[in-house]
Amino acid sequence: MNDGGLFAKLEQWLADTLAALTYNSAPVFKKAAVWKHQVSATEGGLEASVRFSPFAFPSYQGGNSAREGDNDLRQILPFAILIGVDSKEDGVARFGDATHLGTSKIRDLVIAALDKKRPDGTDITCDEFYYMDEIEVLDQPKRHWIQMNFEVSQLTL
Repeated sequence: MNDGGLFAKLEQWLADTLAALTYNSAPVFKKAAVWKHQVSATEGGLEASVRFSPFAFPSYQGGNSAREGDNDLRQILPFAILIGVDSKEDGVARFGDATHLGTSKIRDLVIAALDKKRPDGTDITCDEFYYMDEIEVLDQPKRHWIQMNFEVSQLTL
């Protein structure tokens, strides 16, 4: 449950969408949830990574706004999704193998699930989400994390 604010509802929609994501009829993520510092460095996150892997944690990143022609407010809301995989063998977290998805394939699946999509069927009114870019957060032989960045706009008349 959240306070019903715009970015809180969008974070939850992202988490729910990622939790429902499947590949070959199996869930892509063991844990997909709103970012609550589940794998932060100060909370034993590297150890938690193994427990949640593969995981996806969306979070709002602090947006900005602009004014349209009639002085209508256009909010531009950036979201990051932290994707992480742990593996027992070197390189599998990053590239996967015959039985495990790595961040390489998961990245593709997340883009397909979210780019140019909007939370239809909800009370959220906004434009489509757009994939912007990504950064590598952690690269270890048996652990790989990336931050995928998306942006959505909302026009307030």
